[in-house]
Amino acid sequence: MSFTDVVKREICAGLPKKTCCRRALLFGMMLMRGHTEGDRVSLYLDGDTVFEAAQKMIFEQFGREAIRQKRKDAVNAYMLSFTSANAVSRTKSAADANPENPVEEKCSACRRSFLAGVFLAAGRVCDPGKQYLLEFSCGEKRDFLSDFLTTFALSPKRSNRRKERILYFRDSTSIEDLFTHIGITHATFTVMDKKIEHGMRNDANRIANCEANNIEKTVAASVKQVELIERLIRENKISFLPPELEKTARLRLQYDGMSVSRLAALADPPLTKSGLHHRLQKITEMAETL
Repeated sequence: MSFTDVVKREICAGLPKKTCCRRALLFGMMLMRGHTEGDRVSLYLDGDTVFEAAQKMIFEQFGREAIRQKRKDAVNAYMLSFTSANAVSRTKSAADANPENPVEEKCSACRRSFLAGVFLAAGRVCDPGKQYLLEFSCGEKRDFLSDFLTTFALSPKRSNRRKERILYFRDSTSIEDLFTHIGITHATFTVMDKKIEHGMRNDANRIANCEANNIEKTVAASVKQVELIERLIRENKISFLPPELEKTARLRLQYDGMSVSRLAALADPPLTKSGLHHRLQKITEMAETL
């Protein structure tokens, strides 16, 4: 099951209780996917769950049994058709709706229900575990929907794909906000959880890469120090170093693979990590000069 199906099932499982909100949700669907011919309305929808919800609300609002027909142009796609002069009138008026107030609001939740209907009819969203992408296939309604979404402080981007006119979001915050406005808690938390998971994974990768780089630098420095100290011994120049540096050089040579912090603890007397690091730098500089 795709994440789009999961989200749409959550919307349909929590359809609004108020009649005005259910009407607003149905009109959102009719605006995006409704077509009229004479006194007949056809509604093009994808998915069994969305189809059943629409069929139920059509009967509630217009007292008509919608006829279901399988569409051949897409998998799991249907056309609902029914005869209702009232529905035809409302579908046509929806086409000229004001984005600021697309439905006759009876309560504060009507606009959010309308948005839920728009998503059921024309929305799709990718699995947030793979990528952040939510889009609406808008057709001629793209300008209307773009203006409507801005009333929720959402700013979609535009694209054309073959014959489709698309509005889309590619950031997790906008997707979370849109789902919150619709009122689908589970889907919202799924996106948030995936974002946290991505962040933790990225942080872990950064830390691992940083540690790997530090280890490489430490090993390279240690190899260079050991090579210089061995050369000083071969050329009988180790005694040219001050006593404390000669002692540190021999300690480095004895424990050539040990980290600076552990090596500092073995010094006699023990040194701080920065103190030993400073001595090793001096040894390197003097050895190169000698």
